[in-house]
Amino acid sequence: MAEYDDVMRILMANASKSFVKRILQPKAYPTLDLGNGQVATHKMAWNEVGGKYYVYPTVMYDGKKLTDYGDKAFALAQKSGNVIEFKTPQEADWFSKRYKAAWGE
Repeated sequence: MAEYDDVMRILMANASKSFVKRILQPKAYPTLDLGNGQVATHKMAWNEVGGKYYVYPTVMYDGKKLTDYGDKAFALAQKSGNVIEFKTPQEADWFSKRYKAAWGE
């Protein structure tokens, strides 16, 4: 339960960000077909810039559809403010792998 609480605390503190809104309300948005019957609504990654650590989505929503931007995602996410800043690489890595706890996963 502590993991869920920690994830939700971070999400709620960043609830105005569009990718966080999609995490908090996944059924309100489309899914991205990954093939083989698999779909995604988010794929998260983290990056370090100037001693700061940022978690960001590689799958982004343009208001109509989801697109996986892969290696180009960080620049787009940073420009749009769709990042969450963490103090350490361990925190960023932890959140990028555990944000789905908000869904009970």
